[in-house]
Amino acid sequence: MERTRASGSTAYTVIGLVFALLVGGYFAYRISGVILAFLLTILLSIILAAPVNYLARKGLPRTWGVIAVIATTVGVFWLLGLALVPAIEAQSRQFAEAFPTLLDEAFTLADRLKSFFGLGTQISMNPDSLSGVGQEILTGSTVSTAAGVGLTAANVISLGVVVFISTVYLVIQPAVAVEGFVSLFPAGWRPRTREVLQAMYQTVQRWFLGQLTAMTFIAVFWAISLSIIGVPFALLLGIFSGLASFVPYLGALISVVIPVLLALISDPFTVIWVVLAFIIIQQIEGNILQPIVMSRAVDLHPALVVFAILVMGTLFGLLGIFLAVPLVAAFQVLVRELWVKRMDQVGTDSSPPTREQPPKRNFSRPIARIMRTLRKKR
Repeated sequence: MERTRASGSTAYTVIGLVFALLVGGYFAYRISGVILAFLLTILLSIILAAPVNYLARKGLPRTWGVIAVIATTVGVFWLLGLALVPAIEAQSRQFAEAFPTLLDEAFTLADRLKSFFGLGTQISMNPDSLSGVGQEILTGSTVSTAAGVGLTAANVISLGVVVFISTVYLVIQPAVAVEGFVSLFPAGWRPRTREVLQAMYQTVQRWFLGQLTAMTFIAVFWAISLSIIGVPFALLLGIFSGLASFVPYLGALISVVIPVLLALISDPFTVIWVVLAFIIIQQIEGNILQPIVMSRAVDLHPALVVFAILVMGTLFGLLGIFLAVPLVAAFQVLVRELWVKRMDQVGTDSSPPTREQPPKRNFSRPIARIMRTLRKKR
C-alpha cells in the first residue's frame, strides 16, 4: 500500500511539473516581447556599467557618469557617421545598381563550371527579379522582417524606450536591483550568490570587449585588404564583414562569399589573394586577438554556440542572435559555479581528462649559449 501511494504521488508530481512547464511556456510565448526587452536591458546595463563604474571610482557621480558615457557614445557614432556614411551610401547605391549584373555574371560563371564538369543545366534569372532583389537588400526589408519578432512598429518603439529608460535607471542604481535579487535567497547562500553574479557580470563584460575589438579589427583590415587587392566595394564589404563576425563561426563564412564572387567575376586570379587575406585575418583574430582580450573567460564549444544562435534566432529573430552568445556564456558560468564545482567535490575521478599544454620555452639557454660562444672567440 505504501509503495502504491508513493508511486501515485510521484506520478501526480510529474504531471504537475509537466503542466506547469506547458503553462509557463505558453505565457512565455505570449510575452516574448517583454522577455526580449528584459534580456536586452540586462545585457545593455552590464555593457554600460563598465565605463560608469570606472568614472564612479574616479569620483564622478553615477548619474553624471551615465550621461557622460551616453554622450560620448553618441558623439563617436556621429563622427563616424560624418566620416563614413557618405562613402557607404555611395557604395551601397552602386552595389544595388550593379547587383543584377553581378549576379547574372555569377550564374554565367556557374554555368561554365557546370558545363566544364558536365553537370546540371543552365541557370538563368529574370533581370527584373534581380533588380527587385537589389532594391530589397538596399531597403533592408528582410532584416526588418527578421527583427520584428511578431511585434508592430509601435510596440518595437515603445519597448525600445522602455529598454533605454530601464537600462539607465539600472546602471545608476545597480545595488538596489542586485541586493533585491540576492535577498530572495537564504542568508547563508547570499555571499555565494553575489560571487556567482559577479562572475557572470565579468564574463559578459569580457565577451563584449572581445567582440567589439574583433569586429573593429576585422572590419578595418578586411576593408584595407580588399582595397589593396582591388576588389570593388571594399569599404562596404569590410563593414559588412565586421558586423557579420558578431555571429561566431557562421558570420565569417558568410562575409567571405561576396568578396570571392566579386573576385571571380572581375579577375579570377585575385581569389587566391582574397582567400589568403581572409585566412590571415581570421588566424590573427582567433589565435592572437581573442586570447589576449578575452583570455579564456568565454570558451564556448562551437556546436553549443551554433545551436544557441538557432534557438534564439527562432524565438526572437535578429535580436535573439545578438543575445545568444552572452546568454550562453552567462548560463555556462551558472552551471560551472552551481553544479560542476559541487560535483567535483563528490568522490574522485580515477581517470581525469588530460589537457595538452604547450611546452615552456626556456629563453635563458639560448642566451647562455651565445654568451659562451662570444667568450670563446675572445
